[in-house]
Amino acid sequence: MAEQQPHPVQPTESTLALSFLREDIQDVRQDVRQTNERIDELRTEMSGRINELRSEMNTRFEQTNGRIDEARTETNTRFDELRTEMNTRIDELRSEMSGRIDKAHTETNTRFDQTNGRIDELRSEMSGRIDKANTETNTRFDQTNGRIDELRTETNTRFDEARTETNRRFDQTDERINDLAKQLDSRYARLMAMLIACTSILVTALGAAVAVLK
Repeated sequence: MAEQQPHPVQPTESTLALSFLREDIQDVRQDVRQTNERIDELRTEMSGRINELRSEMNTRFEQTNGRIDEARTETNTRFDELRTEMNTRIDELRSEMSGRIDKAHTETNTRFDQTNGRIDELRSEMSGRIDKANTETNTRFDQTNGRIDELRTETNTRFDEARTETNRRFDQTDERINDLAKQLDSRYARLMAMLIACTSILVTALGAAVAVLK
């Protein structure tokens, strides 16, 4: 089937739509024009205000810079005065401290000299005491050595006497032992003779007994 053709728009309705559309476009253009005019007015007003604000800020900056320059100048002046005053006080303090240091140095040297003198006196006194102690010690050592020599001599004498006495007693003991050995030898010889005699008697008796038994 063939497609049906749409009904054509009536010329009167199209004209009315275009007329309404044209009016709407004119209204929009009028609104845009008014908006642009307002924007231009606002831009002009803001530019004026910005220029006024910039002028006011520049004025204030210039005033602030002036105050800063004045404060810098005043501060530099005060610093210069303070530096001068500090230098003066430092010089006075240096002079005062130099005097005190010189005085303290002098007193210290005096005390060191006194201390050195006392040390020398103490050294001399200690040297004398040490020499005296050495002399007494040497004397006591000599006395002790003498007593040791006497004791050694006495001890050697006693040892010699004891050795002589011991040797004498050993000699006596050796003599007694020799005598006892001789006595034992004599008694042993007698005992052996008696044993031999007894043995001979027994042998004779046994021979007689054997002869009787035969």
